[in-house]
Amino acid sequence: MYTVNSCTYLQWVDPPVVESVVSHATSKGVKVSYKKGTTILHEGELVQNAHFLAKGWVAYYVNNLRGESKIACLVGPKRVFGLGEAFDMLPINSSVKAIEDCENYLVSKADLIESMADNLEARIAVISILYNRLRCVIEGVNLFSSLLSPKERLINFFVSMLQSYECKKHGDWFELPVNLSHERIGEIIGASRVTVSRIISKYKITGKLKNCKNKLYVHRELILEEYGEIGI
Repeated sequence: MYTVNSCTYLQWVDPPVVESVVSHATSKGVKVSYKKGTTILHEGELVQNAHFLAKGWVAYYVNNLRGESKIACLVGPKRVFGLGEAFDMLPINSSVKAIEDCENYLVSKADLIESMADNLEARIAVISILYNRLRCVIEGVNLFSSLLSPKERLINFFVSMLQSYECKKHGDWFELPVNLSHERIGEIIGASRVTVSRIISKYKITGKLKNCKNKLYVHRELILEEYGEIGI
């Protein structure tokens, strides 16, 4: 995280890639679609292609020693996943699932190497993508595995999603870019579904959260009271 003009920016969701990466992926890649709930990359498999996500959201899932699955990080539109795995050609130690209907462009390792060979901007972009993904996973550990209360962790989750470059503002309301179940949010922040549901219900009663057309909206007052300036 970092602070600018008294606003603290969380970095759990990496920023969109630069336009040159978008152009290369859409021109060289093969377009595929995945339905919500589809496992796109399976744990233990060799990844043949990097995935440019044009539409939708996916989640990286990891298993602990007890075999319990947990969301490690989210990837949104105009981001790339599977890039490092496609380069190192080692079995992936997590799985990636579509949490919304998705449209992806698959770009082969050969095309990635070709784009980097004589293009400095492409090389810098690849390094940036790999660094940002690592940074976001570390940020998630910091945000959701600390001594903060479940309520504070939930607010940090809201803020991190609102700072994901996908936030839509409607007056004093901010629309979360992806709507996860209370159970999935609990996996992320380290709280039970019951606890998440209780906190969200409380804020809905006080008019600080609301649902509309399968989207969750956060009122500015909730952010100011519990977090401070959101910086968007």
